[in-house]
Amino acid sequence: MDLELFVLTWGIYPRRILIYLAEKGLLKSPATEIIESASLTVQCQAFKLKITPVTVSATETSMELVAPGKPPGTVPILVIGNGQFIKQSAAILEYLEDVCDSTSLRNSEGNRGNGTSVLRPMRGSTADERAMTRDILALADEASTFFGFACHKGTSLFSSLESQSPMTAVIALEWCRRALEKIEVYYEDDNRFEDSDGEMDSRNGSNIADCVLFSLLQFSKELYGRDLIGGLPNLNQFYELFKERGSAKIPENWYPGHIESMAKVWLAE
Repeated sequence: MDLELFVLTWGIYPRRILIYLAEKGLLKSPATEIIESASLTVQCQAFKLKITPVTVSATETSMELVAPGKPPGTVPILVIGNGQFIKQSAAILEYLEDVCDSTSLRNSEGNRGNGTSVLRPMRGSTADERAMTRDILALADEASTFFGFACHKGTSLFSSLESQSPMTAVIALEWCRRALEKIEVYYEDDNRFEDSDGEMDSRNGSNIADCVLFSLLQFSKELYGRDLIGGLPNLNQFYELFKERGSAKIPENWYPGHIESMAKVWLAE
């Protein structure tokens, strides 16, 4: 199965997918492996995936994401063939997991074990585990939506692109925090990433919800200068441990400087 994924490497929603692919074992360090204007292809039993980075073409009044063959719209976009696209990052994660799970099941039923490694599931192996993963994912997605809304309404990055409302941004951040407070409970006594060398293995198995949550926490802190998890010790521990993994590490000055300088200016402050 041939797929193509269009991404803005440092964007909050595409980064979910890139972290996931690294945790899945298909990439080592997305921040350094995927460079601007150069596609990268990864392959497993289930699919062959071409990862195509986009560039930002910006004027004073508009911002466009550009790449050869890219369909219209924001990223990520997963091209699955026959003119079909998946444009929601959570749906892309679920789709890739479904494809991998189906391939593993077919191989198991057909007794076609040939020594090729099978990618581990990242939603859980039981109904309870999968439900909990989806619960956290939904809350992390909700928090991401509120944070994104706050950025659009409360930072100078978008001041020339749309109307601003500092008070609206404050309220959105409050609702983002509420969602994160709900997630905090799920990470109590979570020791999956302790004593890890930063590499994915079966002993400290991450899930798709971890990828979604970490993408938000890193994006908010490193690009926008907002620590969303102050006073939430479980999420702080998760963040500090996960950021040392190969999937999550970013080099210094990774975000475009002109964007970062405006993103860190919050109009309500």
